[in-house]
Amino acid sequence: MNSPKEFFITNGEKIKLTGKGCYFLRNLEAGKEVTKTSGNDTSVLFGQISEHSVYSLNTIINQVFKPLVEQLDEWGKCEDDQRREFLSYFEKFANELKEALKSLSQNIHLEEYPAQWENEAKNIHSTKAPSNEMINDFEKLFNKWSETIATSLDGTEKVEKKDDKSDPRQELDYWKQKMRQLTGISEQLRSKNCRTVYNVLSAASQNTSEQMGKPRDKIYLATSRWRAIELRVTEALNEAKDNVKYLQTLEKFIEPLYEGNPESIKETLPALMNSIKMIHTIARYYNTNERMTGLFAKITNQMITNCKFNILNFRRIKEGSTGKKGAPMNDDVLWDHDLYPPEELIVVLQSCIELNQAYLKQYEFTKERLMNMPKGKQFDFSPN
Repeated sequence: MNSPKEFFITNGEKIKLTGKGCYFLRNLEAGKEVTKTSGNDTSVLFGQISEHSVYSLNTIINQVFKPLVEQLDEWGKCEDDQRREFLSYFEKFANELKEALKSLSQNIHLEEYPAQWENEAKNIHSTKAPSNEMINDFEKLFNKWSETIATSLDGTEKVEKKDDKSDPRQELDYWKQKMRQLTGISEQLRSKNCRTVYNVLSAASQNTSEQMGKPRDKIYLATSRWRAIELRVTEALNEAKDNVKYLQTLEKFIEPLYEGNPESIKETLPALMNSIKMIHTIARYYNTNERMTGLFAKITNQMITNCKFNILNFRRIKEGSTGKKGAPMNDDVLWDHDLYPPEELIVVLQSCIELNQAYLKQYEFTKERLMNMPKGKQFDFSPN
């Protein structure tokens, strides 16, 4: 919008940065006051940011620091476990930035209202009745926004209900993506652009002036629908945030499902099942039987995928080459005794059978523990 330049102070919650901005962070060092005579005494950290900060950060992390870190050979006193943990978190952060930018490009953008109505919209509560032309423009725009948001919300719900053989990482990624999408919508709902149009139409629906030729009941219905959409977005965003918070507690326990083998997976089953129990007990949205059953199915899917990979590639793994980035071998070759000596293959098959048994045993153990607490939520899921 070609509105006049203005200087204002905000916490960034409701007003989107569209130009240059300065940030100020108070260093909450115990009892220390800001030194007003000094230009920078470290009690207040400050700097300049632009509306494209995420793009700049993504470029720095993924195109500058990531290649440097990946090529780094000398890690000093850093132990191997610490190095692997750092690289894992660094990779996740770099991917999160990419996904955030992808979400920004795919998110809906609500059209801004015409700049010609800027002054009249500011004076909507004056004694002069608003022009019908402005009200007509705002109503059309308002209905267009409502339709766009409703369509977007319906689309995400259809994706969630789609029955597929996804894995637990994809489940977490889905809720992260949904949270980013809904956050973008929520920010726009709270923006000056949306609030101005809503306030003008609300005032118009209450205007009793005879100059108002527009049917007030029609405008009232539009604003009522908008309030319902706002509530729907708020509830969906709260759900997405809550689900991400709890599903993230599973991340370190599902890692072996992708990078480990049946033996290492078996070792993490107690902790994994305990985390699932915690989600089922205290999560606000994710603790329904449908969601929890789906989560177990996704974990089982990945467990089976891991076992298949380890069976078909156990020779390569044994020789120190996991082959996880290459094409998996076809199951027809299992009967080739030169490639798959029976005495070695049986050991791998047995480890997969033991994982299945341990998985079921841990599930039943957790279920029995909950039964000893009859007032709490129970594991009433279908074992199938």
